[in-house]
Amino acid sequence: MHTDSESPPLVASSQIQGNILEPFGTDHQAFVALCFCNDRDGARRWLREAAERVSFTAEVVERRGDSDAEVSWLNVGLTATGLVTLQPGVAADLVGFEAFWSGPLGSRIDESGRLTTTPALLGDVDAADPKNWLIGGPDGPPVDALLTLGARDSTALEQLVDREVAAAEGARLKVMPLNGPDGQQGTAQFGQVLRNGENHRIEHFGFADGISQPGVREFSEAVEAEDRDDRLEVRDRPGSPLIATGEFVLGYRGERRPPARTPRPSPAPWMRNGSFQVFRRLRQDVAGWHEKMAQLSGWGSTPDDVGAKALGRRAGGTPLEPHPDNGLNNFTYEGDEHGRYTPLYAHIRRMNPRDDKNLRDRSHKLLRRGLPFGPQWRTDQPDAERGMLFNAYMASIEDQYEFLQRRWANDPEFPTSTLAAVRGAGDRRKVTGLDPVIGDDAGVVRRRLGKRVVRNIAPVAFGGLVTTTGAVYAFAPSRTALAMLAEDTA
Repeated sequence: MHTDSESPPLVASSQIQGNILEPFGTDHQAFVALCFCNDRDGARRWLREAAERVSFTAEVVERRGDSDAEVSWLNVGLTATGLVTLQPGVAADLVGFEAFWSGPLGSRIDESGRLTTTPALLGDVDAADPKNWLIGGPDGPPVDALLTLGARDSTALEQLVDREVAAAEGARLKVMPLNGPDGQQGTAQFGQVLRNGENHRIEHFGFADGISQPGVREFSEAVEAEDRDDRLEVRDRPGSPLIATGEFVLGYRGERRPPARTPRPSPAPWMRNGSFQVFRRLRQDVAGWHEKMAQLSGWGSTPDDVGAKALGRRAGGTPLEPHPDNGLNNFTYEGDEHGRYTPLYAHIRRMNPRDDKNLRDRSHKLLRRGLPFGPQWRTDQPDAERGMLFNAYMASIEDQYEFLQRRWANDPEFPTSTLAAVRGAGDRRKVTGLDPVIGDDAGVVRRRLGKRVVRNIAPVAFGGLVTTTGAVYAFAPSRTALAMLAEDTA
């Protein structure tokens, strides 16, 4: 633990890209997708120049909270196809990272050893089928690079996008069409932070967002957590645990892993200080959400009450656990094993079960950097497209993002079956529901698991109101790696 007089070492990192450890912190961001069109020389020339504009941790930290409208940030993520186009020799270093190498459309093996695909594993079916995606789908050219841009206001952001688009096109790269600021097809996907009346960040369903971000060892200021088995937590954010750096950035020590787990691949030296990035464009059916909450209310409960059960928090962020200590995030579910206060299907309970002793959840954390797109909800504009630009960084796509989606969001027996197996007692087949926000809908569950399971799930404990409309798996390399990738080789 670092004293008040010294900063954690990674605060001064000029190698780790910005927005990984230190978020850009701008209310306006955009994503630009590029295809290299198999033009290795053009891609290298573009990357050599773009690397000079990339933002790194130290400078983002230094300007934290800076209100200067001129502040602008750039993060560069490269997909497996992009990395191999730049430097074919890195392929051997990447194949062990199965999810990244296969990508959001690739072939995979499921828990039963059967051949399947990533979309099938993650529930990207029906309306979320990749053939309907706006980015990363099967009918367009591959995404080789994903740029994350941040600026203080919308005008500055549009100028930043224009600069990066011009640079890419000047190097003969293809800029993939996405949605512009007016919702029409353009060269970038724009997002903007939404805020409620208390100026807290919210998402389109109306709930406070970004409350339970983890801290990172060697980066976050820490204090000893009270009554938490000598764990450290983030200073000034009670209840936010300090997680090993290696869970988010390659080349560092990670969290303790059970011997039964498959070891993670060892990253090649050039991958040190890099991080895997998962981007998902998620459309939210906000009108459908409010309609569902209203239909399920009654007998003394309001639509807000039903929504709070689905999320595990009130709209303002207050948890349903009765005694949060010092803030909105400093609580566990100890004493609420059966979901009396926070239902076992509640979104925050599934995504953050706060039980490392039994569920080893410290190795499934994400650094979430996403933000909404589309206009804030208004009843006179029910059909406007709205959603979340999910953007997260991690050391293992399989263990972190995909694990949460496959094992916790869409397992109707989680957490009861897992806890029963660990403790050697209890009902290992008890159906508790799915994640009401990002889980599958009843139709998908019926085809996947059968009618018996569907009959035992409460109507609120189905998802189906968040639809994937695009996905990219990328890798955000270090400063040194960006230079290596841009080199001309014989």
